[in-house]
Formats: sequence, structure tokens, C-alpha cells
Amino acid sequence: MSTDPRALDGRLVHLGIGNFARSHTLLATQRAGGWGVSVVTGRTAAMADALNAQGGKYGLVVRGPEEDEVELIDVIDEAYAADDVDALKRLVADPLTAVVTLTITEKGYVAGTDPATSAPARLALALEARRGAGVEEPIALVSCDNLTGNGEALRKAVLACLDADAQAWFAEHVDVVSTMVDRITPSADAGAGDLVRERTGLDDQVPVVTEPFTEWVIEDGFRGRRPAWERAEGVQIVPDVSIHELRKLRLLNGAHTLMAYAGQVAGAERVDEAISHPEVRALVEALWDEARSTLDLPADELDAYTAALEERFRNPRLADNLIRIAADGTSKLPVRALPVIAERGGPAQAPGEVSAVAAWTAWVTDRVRAGHEVADPQAEAIVAAAGLEDDRERVAVLVGLLDGATDELAAAVLAEEPRLPRP
Repeated sequence: MSTDPRALDGRLVHLGIGNFARSHTLLATQRAGGWGVSVVTGRTAAMADALNAQGGKYGLVVRGPEEDEVELIDVIDEAYAADDVDALKRLVADPLTAVVTLTITEKGYVAGTDPATSAPARLALALEARRGAGVEEPIALVSCDNLTGNGEALRKAVLACLDADAQAWFAEHVDVVSTMVDRITPSADAGAGDLVRERTGLDDQVPVVTEPFTEWVIEDGFRGRRPAWERAEGVQIVPDVSIHELRKLRLLNGAHTLMAYAGQVAGAERVDEAISHPEVRALVEALWDEARSTLDLPADELDAYTAALEERFRNPRLADNLIRIAADGTSKLPVRALPVIAERGGPAQAPGEVSAVAAWTAWVTDRVRAGHEVADPQAEAIVAAAGLEDDRERVAVLVGLLDGATDELAAAVLAEEPRLPRP
């Protein structure tokens, strides 16, 4: 796509172009209309080379439970490699550029201050160029990464790369916007390119595969121009994204965590198999009921959200493997399950969340005793605990690895383990 700048409402620059951004952020920008888009890769030049060879076009394959829909996305004007800092400076210093979006992964926000390895550091250099050019119009930095409080993380990362004078200019001219994003975007399979070619005629070397569901909740923190993203399905502009982040954490991520462990204990291997297992499904329902009671959102909105979650979980053509989701339980459970237990008044008032913890203790025990590894920051301690013969001691030690756990929770988990569904 080659756009006459004089016909544009503004320009968006995206850092870290990959599959997720192309299934989500850029799709919404195309729906908004009127904006040109320039993209920068996260590491290598491969994606930039492929997109430029295709004139910025690519196919988006939406994989439903029974069939695929294909759409040609034609919003990208130009693509650059991550190390082309001069191009990034030129783009950000252009007064037409009003928004920079980022998908640089969680690690990208703690990558340091070296522009050779840090996207925030390269962005800081580009903002310095904008300041040097005397551009007065506000520019917004919008994090689209799956990271709670992503706007604040981005602000800290960029400010760490600026001196005092530049930080003062930043406060006057730069908005940093948090968002909550949700759309499953797996790697494209071998047939995706053939499907795009068949449906659109594009010989696509970098097709994108995604699910029908899409959600993007954006903080209304723009002083300057922005695309009319709200024209796109699944986009909301809200004063505060934190309640939506909490909803996703406790309902989507919480259910994923429960199914990862209870599903495998019950003999399932994939998410669609777990949600279709009647007893595991009942545990998910209990967890949702408890988590919903801690969320200050309308009941009809929560009903719609959990109904959409179940539909997503049941999609066999995008089914995720439970073993992948099961990683890092000692990091996930303290933020997904334990706060709900505390807010409900203790384990007795949150049996669904207790089941999630019990499924984890049962699963790691089974896995270690079968001679398999456990992917977890505390794997060594888990292996030692799982080898303990006394169940009370084993459960107490395992639960004790979870930050914020109590003796009361350990007792509830010990009682719940035998009730979990088994093959």
C-alpha cells in the first residue's frame, strides 16, 4: 500500500511487527480507516523483507470451529528492520506521526538502555529526534503487549533512556497509553499460504492465522490524534483498563490454569478436551462463579465474556496443548487464584479456586513421580516436595512454594486432591 501523506488523518508506527500485531492492532487500524502505517521488526529483517516484497499486504486467516475466513490486510505502507534506527527517527520526527504502538514482548520492557538490543532505547532516540525537529503536536505511545500495567512499564523503560531535559519534554508532549489485548494467534500452518493464495490471489509468504474472538480495551489517554479504533469489532475505549485486565486474569487465565492441571490429571491433553470433560467443566464453572463475584462489572457483560471463553476453549482447530499452559505454576497461581481466595474470605468460600491449586499439586506430583520434568522457576523445590511420602507434608511444602499461601489453604488442598477427576 502506498498512501499519499496529504490524504491521511495521521500515521501510526508499530514496533515489533509479528503475527499478533498483524492479527490485532493493524487489523483494527485498517478498520478505522484514514491512517498510514509504517512497521519495524523486533529483531531480524526477515519480516520487513517479506512484507515489502508483498507491497505490505498479507492474508489474515480466521480459523473458526468448522471453517476459515480469509481477509487481505493492506494497511502497511513500509516495513523496516529493527536496526534501521535512522528510519525510526525519521518516522517519529514526522509531524504526521501521532501514534506509536508496540508488541515487543514482556522481556522488551526490561531490555535496558542500549539501542542495539532495546526497543525502548531506540524509541527514546526517535523521540529525541522529534524533540529536535521542534514538533509540538502530542504523540501517543501505546503498548499492546500481554502485560498488566503495560503503559506504565513502557513509560519507565523509555524514561530510563532519556536525560532530564528530554524527560521534561516527554511530560509535555508524549502520552503513554495502557491497553488490554486478547486474541489467540498461533503460528501459521503449512496450508495457510495456499489458502490465502486460493482466496485472494496473493502469494503470501507470511500469512497470519487467528481465532474469531478479538478484544482490545484501550485507555482513553490521548491528547492528540488517534485512529478511530472503536469502529473495529471488539475494541473499547475506556477511562481505565485495570478492571478489564483483572477480568481477563481471573476468568480467562484462571480457567486456563485450572484446566492445564485438572485436565491433565483427568487424562486430557488439549484445552478443547479439558473443557469438554464434564467434571473439569464443572470445576471451571465453580472457579468462574467465585472470580465473577470479585469483579465490579455488569452481570450481562460477564455472562457474555464467559460464554465467549467457553466457545473459544471448545474450538478444536485452535486447541492449545495443556502441557504448554501448565508451565510456571508457582508464578501463576499466586496472581490468578490466591487473590480470589483471599477476597472471598478464605478457602472454604472459594472451593473452585482451591481446586485449581489442588490440581497443580496433584499434577506436579504425578509428573515428577513419572520421571518427567516440570517447567517452573522453582522446579528443584517442586521435585523435592513431590518425592515426600507423607501426603500432608508433601502438600504443605508444595503449597508453601506459592507466595501468599496459608496453612488453611494447604489443609483445603489436601482434602480436595482425592476428589479431582481421574481417568
